Amino acid sequence: MKESLIDGMIFYYRLRRYFRDHKITHRKQFEKLRCRFFDNLWQNAAKKIGAKAERFGYGFTKVNYNSHFTFVLNSMVMLDNHLTLKIAGNKPLVLRLLKEQNIPTQKYLEFDIYDLSKAYKFLKAQAASCVVKPAGSTGSGNGITTKIHTYEQLKKASYLAATYDKRLLIEEEIPGDSFRLLYLNGQLLDVVKREAPHVVGDGMHNFKHLILKENQERLKGDPIIALSPLEIDYECILNLQHLGYSLSHIPNKSEKIPVKTAVNQNRCTENESLKQGVHPSIIVMGTNIAKLLNWKLLGVDLITTDISKPLDEVQGVVNEINTTPGLHHHYLIKNKEIAAPIAESILEYIFKQYQLEGN
Repeated sequence: MKESLIDGMIFYYRLRRYFRDHKITHRKQFEKLRCRFFDNLWQNAAKKIGAKAERFGYGFTKVNYNSHFTFVLNSMVMLDNHLTLKIAGNKPLVLRLLKEQNIPTQKYLEFDIYDLSKAYKFLKAQAASCVVKPAGSTGSGNGITTKIHTYEQLKKASYLAATYDKRLLIEEEIPGDSFRLLYLNGQLLDVVKREAPHVVGDGMHNFKHLILKENQERLKGDPIIALSPLEIDYECILNLQHLGYSLSHIPNKSEKIPVKTAVNQNRCTENESLKQGVHPSIIVMGTNIAKLLNWKLLGVDLITTDISKPLDEVQGVVNEINTTPGLHHHYLIKNKEIAAPIAESILEYIFKQYQLEGN
C-alpha cells in the first residue's frame, strides 16, 4: 500500500479518535476530574509534611517547604532528568535494556506502519494472540489493542496505534494478572494488583449501554472512582469477541464481564494494594531496574499468574517501565484503609535532597 494512502488512513483514524474523545467519552470533563483529584492529593500531602501548596496556574502546584520549593503537575514531579524520561518513553529501547540484564520480558518486534509484513510474520509465529501498541509518544494504555489473531485485526490495530506514533510494537500476549510496583530511589513504596475493567449486567441493557452508564457514574466524582473513561474502542470490541460477545449482547443480571484486557481504564474497585505476598526476587529485580539508569521515581509493570513466585518460574514478564507513573493507581483502590502515603514520601524525598545538596 502506498505511503500516501496509509497516511490518509491514519488521518481518518485520528479524526475518529478526536470525535470519540470530544463527543462520546467526555474527555474534557474527565480532565477536570483529574485536575481536582491531583489538586486535593498534593494539597493534603503538603499539609501532612508541614509544607504549603499553592495553585500556580496552568495546572501547576508549587509546594513550599521552609526555604525550598518544588513544582508538581498531576503525577509529574521534579525528579528524573529529561534524558532519563526520553529513554523510558522509548518502549523498544527499554525492552532491549531489560533483556541485556536478563530480566524476563515478552517476545516483541518493532515495525513500521508502512510495512506490516514483518509484524504479520511475527503474529503467525505465536501460539496465542498478540498485542499492538505505539513504540513511544504515549502512555496510560493509549493506542493499545490486545487479542489480535488475524491480518485484518493487525492492520486496524496498527492504524489506531499509529495515530500516536508511526513506530509500532507487536508483542506476544502474556496470560496472567497485572501488577504495578512503585519505587522511589530504588526503594519499593507500594504494589498494586490491577484487574481488567468490568461491567455488571442488569439483564436489560447491552454492553454499550452499560459502558456509557459506567462513564456517567465515573463523572459524578463523589467520590472519585476513576480518572478516565471506559472507552468503546477496538480493544474493547476484540476483547468481547474473544469472549463470544458483541456490544449489542445483554449480559445476565449480576453477571460480571471484563470488557477490556488492558487495565488502564479500570476503576478503584478493580485495584488492590498488596502489603505482602510479593516474592523477594521480584522486589530486588525492581530495585535493580531503578539502579540501571539511576531512575528515581519508577513504575514497574508486571504480568504474572503468581506474584508470590519468581517471574521465570511462572513465565511472568516485566511488561513496561514508567518514569512518570500514574500516582492515582495507588490511591484509587478498594482497600483504601492501607493506602501507602505515596505523595508525602515523594515530597519528603525531594526536600531532603535539596537540604543534602545545600540548595
